[in-house]
Amino acid sequence: MGDRKGSPPFTQRVDASRNSSVSLRINVKGMSEGFRSQNLFMAQYTKLLENEIQEIMGRYDLLVTRYEPIEQGAGNSNYLLNTNQGKFVLTIFEIEPTRAAYMSKVLTLLEKHEFPAPRLQKMANGEVLTKYQEKSVLVKPYITGYIESEIDVNKAKQVGTAIAKLHEIPVPDYLPDKHSYIEITYPKFMEQEIDRNYKTWVGQRYNYIIEKLPSQLPVGLVHGEIFYDNVLFEDENLKAILDFEDVSRIYKIYDLGMAVAGICTEETKIVIKKVRALIEGYQEIRLLEEIEKDSLQLCIEWAAILTSTWRFWKYNIDLPEKDKSEKYMQMVSIAKNASAIPKEEFKMAVFS
Repeated sequence: MGDRKGSPPFTQRVDASRNSSVSLRINVKGMSEGFRSQNLFMAQYTKLLENEIQEIMGRYDLLVTRYEPIEQGAGNSNYLLNTNQGKFVLTIFEIEPTRAAYMSKVLTLLEKHEFPAPRLQKMANGEVLTKYQEKSVLVKPYITGYIESEIDVNKAKQVGTAIAKLHEIPVPDYLPDKHSYIEITYPKFMEQEIDRNYKTWVGQRYNYIIEKLPSQLPVGLVHGEIFYDNVLFEDENLKAILDFEDVSRIYKIYDLGMAVAGICTEETKIVIKKVRALIEGYQEIRLLEEIEKDSLQLCIEWAAILTSTWRFWKYNIDLPEKDKSEKYMQMVSIAKNASAIPKEEFKMAVFS
């Protein structure tokens, strides 16, 4: 099932988190740093009192001795907890309950396959997912490590290997066959009239890409958002892939396209030597088909465009933040950089 091929996961036409250029390396030395090391640059939307946290954690037979919220970025509500059984991360999901359920099932699946990802704490009844204030809740044992905003060639290769291992895991049929950026964010973005020129450009490039991508591309279990802050390292080695909220059953090569946009760029430029390392690491586990090699460049552009629309929607419409209102332009530039490289030149540089 992992290499199952089928109808194209992205088929709708349209009418015309997160990268950073600032070098950042965080070592786990304290509560705040440890919290950030696990990709918890997220907004605290659901504010809980101590007694509420204790009530939730009681379902997991854990007694909280100290807790700390994180109030940066955009995403779900997270708390780092010290308990009588060690450190844990409590997540209250602001995303749709169905996607939280998908993620919990996938993380359980990944543990069975010993894939490097967060593990889930079980409640007394054996379940991992609970609810609070009608929102889904998960608890995960804390993982030590650090994130790197400037991922070097060696680390890019390790990420490529991890992605390939993920793609080799049989894909569950219950996963959505569209990325959340397509299914949820993109339609909302296309309703905006704030920047019509940008909207028109996005629609034209989106349509062009889905017309060019072959429908026979291999489909599998795809993370969907491999950015630097979703990859955890320790002692220069990959420790875990984080944040499976956008997990879906779509083109495998899309995952690599997103990874290029997320970890193989410097500011607005694609760094070919990092792309080569990513692909080399990937092909140590799974060889790409020729149609996948031909489609990588388009998927880099596509992933960057979709990420730009998420950023535009998030920081200009959903939760406007003046200092982040232009953040989407970085991904626009990466998309344009990807499309500007002559196709044969790109393929030769990456795969030769």
